[in-house]
Amino acid sequence: MATEVEAPQSTRRLDVLARPKQLPPTYREDRRSVYWLDKPPLMPGSDGTTKFACTDWVAAISNHKPIYSRYVSDRPSPKSVVSKAAQNAEANERVAFLAEPKDWARHFTLHRPVMTHVTKGAQQATASERIDFLAKPKTYQPLKIKESWDYDINEWDNEISSAAKNARCSERLEALAEPKALHNHFRFAKPIRWNTEDSTLKAIATLRLQQLARPKSRGKNEQYDPYKVSSAAIHARPTPRIDELCAPIPRKMRQKKP
Repeated sequence: MATEVEAPQSTRRLDVLARPKQLPPTYREDRRSVYWLDKPPLMPGSDGTTKFACTDWVAAISNHKPIYSRYVSDRPSPKSVVSKAAQNAEANERVAFLAEPKDWARHFTLHRPVMTHVTKGAQQATASERIDFLAKPKTYQPLKIKESWDYDINEWDNEISSAAKNARCSERLEALAEPKALHNHFRFAKPIRWNTEDSTLKAIATLRLQQLARPKSRGKNEQYDPYKVSSAAIHARPTPRIDELCAPIPRKMRQKKP
C-alpha cells in the first residue's frame, strides 16, 4: 500500500490562503435600524423617537450662512420715488454725447428688398454684339461614332494621316518609354516543380536521424492515456523553496481598507 506523504511542520502557503479574511480591530457590526421594528423603541423622551447627538463642529457646520451686514432687502415696490432734483436735472455735454446713438459705418448698406425695382433704362436696354456672341451656347463637332461592325482596321487606317504614320518620337520620349530595369539582386520566383538532384534522391539518413525519427515506444501498453494524471503527481507536495518563491513580494502586500 502506498504511504501518504506527511505535510511539513511549518505552515504551508495553501493553508494560509485557505484561511478566511480577518476583520479589522475597528470593525463594528451594523446595527438594525430602529425604524423597521414592529413598535417604537423605548428611548428617553415624551414622543419615543430616537435622539441624535452631534459634536460642536458638526453643529457649527449645519448652521445656515449668516446674512451680510450691509445686505439690503428687496424694495417694497418696483416704483421708486424720484426726487425733484433728479426730475429737474439737466445732462451735461459729456452725458449728452454718450447718449447719442452710434453712427453707421461708411460702407454700410441696408438690406435690399426681395422685389427690386427695375428702371426703364434697364427694361429698354439692348445687348451689344459682344454680349450676343457670349450668350450663344458653345457648339461641338459631332463625334465620329461608328457601329459595332464598322470597327475594322482597314476602315480606320484610311482616316489616319500620313504625317501621323511617319511620326518619330524624340530621344527623351524613347528614354521615358523604356521599362524600368530590374534590381541587381532581383531573383525570379522559383517554379512550382523543380528538378531534384540525384544525390538528394539517393541520400540515406544517418543513424542519429533515424533515432530521432523513431516514435516513442510505449512497450506493450497499447491503451496508454496521455491525459491521465498519476497518483504520485496528485499527492506531490512542493518543497519549502517553491513555497518561498510562490509568496508575493512583501513591499507589494497591503491590507484592504475596511
